[in-house]
Amino acid sequence: MRGRPKKEVAVIHNELARAHTDLSSLGLRLMAMLAVRATHDGDLLTHKLKVKEYKSRLGLTGRSAYATLEQTADELLKSLVEIGNPVEGSRTKFQILSHAKYYDNEGIIELRFHDHMRPLLLELKKHFTQVPLDVFLRLRSAYAMKMYLHARSWNPLDSRNHLPNWEMSVEHVRWFFGLDPNQYKEPKHISAAVLKRAMRELNERAEVTFRFESIKGGRKLLGWSFRAIPNTPTITLPAGAAAAKRRMEQKEEDESAKASRMSGSKIENAMESWLNASQEARDRWLRQIPELVRPREPDAPGVMFLSVLSEIISAEQEPQLPGLCVA
Repeated sequence: MRGRPKKEVAVIHNELARAHTDLSSLGLRLMAMLAVRATHDGDLLTHKLKVKEYKSRLGLTGRSAYATLEQTADELLKSLVEIGNPVEGSRTKFQILSHAKYYDNEGIIELRFHDHMRPLLLELKKHFTQVPLDVFLRLRSAYAMKMYLHARSWNPLDSRNHLPNWEMSVEHVRWFFGLDPNQYKEPKHISAAVLKRAMRELNERAEVTFRFESIKGGRKLLGWSFRAIPNTPTITLPAGAAAAKRRMEQKEEDESAKASRMSGSKIENAMESWLNASQEARDRWLRQIPELVRPREPDAPGVMFLSVLSEIISAEQEPQLPGLCVA
């Protein structure tokens, strides 16, 4: 009896998963497929791709598939990977591909990774991200693909990884997604058009997704705190379960929006109440708070948690209205 076909998985360095690129969704798909080959071969070999064999996997249609794939290969030749080193205060840039050769009469394209990609793709013993190709190719937008790589790099599927969290300033998010200075000028627009869009797509299509909360300084939005979480893709669920999951996700979004509108003083008061509370009070409050927004670290609760907690504390402290006396 034949076993199940082995899943294609790319193994890349965490730095590559979290790096800035200005690749389109098609460029990211092609890079992932080549990374799978590098993982399988254990070297940066030159690969010939027959366009007719790859067009369906890459989502290409029509007679212009060869021309489209050539444009995508050109994109990989021109695009740069940029990796920052916060310790040194430096940034390193390099090309993704070293060359592309086109066999026009045969519909074949020959590609090879640049040697600078070698330490990010080969012989990785630690700090690596596993990218299942079948999931990655299900994703549609470049925003979702980039956030999927970032979330996978924190490996929330590994039970030993209890804190798959990270933070990004507004400037870092702009850099990571390659946003133009005139694109989504307000941070709230980035939240709505980029982060929420990517989160909804991962909720629907990937086995890993993320949640995020605002980081504020006074009234100014400085950035976001992110948390990678395991996920059951909506597209794999029966209709009823999928609808229930979407309702739950919408409720989470509503709670998050409410938290972002809450005044800083209420958040600070909730934080003070939480930090000074007895374990009995904390346990009582936690029983009323959805598990997804509960703090991973007891002394570092997030804004969304504090928003819900503030309402609970207010309800507890609000005096009962006296009954009406009838003469």
